[in-house]
Amino acid sequence: MKKNTLKALRTLAFAIVTCAFFTQCSHDDVLPSYIRPIPTDSLDIPGDGAASADTVPVGCESCTYVVPAGVEVVDGEALGLKPGDVIGLSSEIKYGSIVFKNVVGSPDNPIVIRNCGGTAHIVATDRWHAIRTEYSKYFRITGGEAKGVYGIRVEGGEMGMKLDGLSTNFEVDHVEVFNTGFAGIMAKTDPTCDDATIRGNFTMYDVALHHNYIHDVGGEGFYVGNSFWGGMERSCGNRLPHEIKNLKIHNNVLKNTGWEAIQVGCAIEGTEIFDNTIHNYGVANRPHQNNGIQIGSGTGGLVYNNLVKNGPGNGIIMMGIGDNVVYNNIIVDAGSNGIFADERYTPGLGFMFINNTILSPKGDGIKLYTDEVEMNVVINNIIANPGTLKNLSPDRAELAFVSASSSISLTKSNNIFAHTVDELHLVDPSADNYRLKPTSPAINFGKNITRFTIEEDFYKNPRKKGFALDAGAAEY
Repeated sequence: MKKNTLKALRTLAFAIVTCAFFTQCSHDDVLPSYIRPIPTDSLDIPGDGAASADTVPVGCESCTYVVPAGVEVVDGEALGLKPGDVIGLSSEIKYGSIVFKNVVGSPDNPIVIRNCGGTAHIVATDRWHAIRTEYSKYFRITGGEAKGVYGIRVEGGEMGMKLDGLSTNFEVDHVEVFNTGFAGIMAKTDPTCDDATIRGNFTMYDVALHHNYIHDVGGEGFYVGNSFWGGMERSCGNRLPHEIKNLKIHNNVLKNTGWEAIQVGCAIEGTEIFDNTIHNYGVANRPHQNNGIQIGSGTGGLVYNNLVKNGPGNGIIMMGIGDNVVYNNIIVDAGSNGIFADERYTPGLGFMFINNTILSPKGDGIKLYTDEVEMNVVINNIIANPGTLKNLSPDRAELAFVSASSSISLTKSNNIFAHTVDELHLVDPSADNYRLKPTSPAINFGKNITRFTIEEDFYKNPRKKGFALDAGAAEY
């Protein structure tokens, strides 16, 4: 996402108002180029015992340093590690908890921590973590490159992976995390009375968490950034948590998470959450901690092309900074609302919900408590079978699909509201195939959104194959 997110959004919102329902607005009117398609394999859902080693394993002899058995702390500074070095986790050793500290590469040459000889196993011993990083920068933890491969398996601990201690500029991919007491992967440094930890003195930059498999964890799958934008009380007073800039969470598979599958806070700029597959979120059903994707306070950016299915809370909950764009998501069987938005901290303009497919939420389709923002946009969405529909009289039925008070500034158009999923004529929702049949009423029903530069649908097919766009996440 561009650094001038808010400026781009204001320009975009102005175009919505001025262009209204006209299709002659040119592609160059707004062009927020940070909205772009990225290839995905997000529907490749592994089962138990999924592939967990490279077809041709990397040999440990190619590593700069192989972590020996019984080592609990790997200190990059003490080992003299340099940018581009490789730390190996041997498949022949069953590791206990490990701390990687002072592992510092360079922007163009990160230090790589990877499995060698086959699948590496890290099982937490008497620590809160299985893997932890401290005072580390420009590094990558990877279990391989191949699709469906998770060459590092992390088990147990309160946190499977705890990326804190002022760690920044890192990538984690192709790692399987499971059976944790709390979060699968946690990435944040909470503020303390040490000034090095607070906002303005530390910022976490350039974090990429992708192609991981997180399942059967007691808390969040991903817990990234602090939840308390307004600060945390410490013995030295209120301390503000650090910001995150340029966070990407994508192409992960998450199953059976006790709390939220993905929770993000304080990610102030450049956030993108996309192409993730989430099944069975919030299974512990703890109140206010049982949603699929939570965009917490202090967070701006994009949420797109995610499949969120089956959980007791909201499919997506938005409490971001008001430059949030949510599109091409498929949300199925949410135990509360499909999407819920609230202006907990929103200096930005508002929220945009475009071309999402929301099926059978127990609450409303989209629920807005966003009186304080300047505008909200709800266009080209499909919403079917909301649970609150049965409680409303026919003249108020539309509130079950999009619930918003009259005091909310709302632009709403070209949405399909269906009483049943069958009315939509989807290919096979029972098998997670949400493409449109040729008889679907969603075909050519959508409003022109070329000015948003959303060029592809959930399935990576081009938008606008007919004389008009289709509603919902899939283009026929």
